[in-house]
Amino acid sequence: MTVPAEVREHCREARGSARTDGLVPALALLTRALSPKAPPRGPRGHAVLPKELLDEFAAMEAEDARRDERRDDEPLPGLAVLRPADPVEAAAPDGTDARVWGTGLAWLRLGMSERLREACVAYLAARQAEGTSLLMQQMVKGTLADVLIEHLEIEGVLEELADGPGGDGTLDRLQRQITRANRTLLRLLGAHGFTQDGPGPAAHASELLADVYRGEPE
Repeated sequence: MTVPAEVREHCREARGSARTDGLVPALALLTRALSPKAPPRGPRGHAVLPKELLDEFAAMEAEDARRDERRDDEPLPGLAVLRPADPVEAAAPDGTDARVWGTGLAWLRLGMSERLREACVAYLAARQAEGTSLLMQQMVKGTLADVLIEHLEIEGVLEELADGPGGDGTLDRLQRQITRANRTLLRLLGAHGFTQDGPGPAAHASELLADVYRGEPE
């Protein structure tokens, strides 16, 4: 299945928004473009979406929105985690829609990982050890170069997917690759990556998105 041109554009817009604006605005953009009438669901019937969209879906009286319960926990400010009131009745998306959504989500998560890489570079450039920027340390430069290569590889595979279906599990492999890149970058940031104001919470929410819509534990 070739991805329609308008869908490709939405996916790339989501990547750019994630990189410049963050996860919640990018997810709102992608959801409005690819699933405007109901929350996009993973194989187990769960959904993660911006809280601002909950009222929009409720106003349209979407069937899923009426059945859903919102969890008390928030993976990131502005995000809501929905679970079906009756998991047995919750319908997973059909194959075509699931593939389109999964592709868009991979583009969005790539943009978030690039945002994390840029934040990592800025943070390390401002930190010094023995009078030298941490960014200039050989190990740090090597790790960042490896992550950049990972990002370019992910982008290349996503571009190929736009022209036709990949092999079974291609999107899942890309999601795991993005998660590994994120975890590598967070290790470079040390404790800063996991502070309330650091990039760790957004990286965690990005990983949660992959897990919910892949439907498999990491």
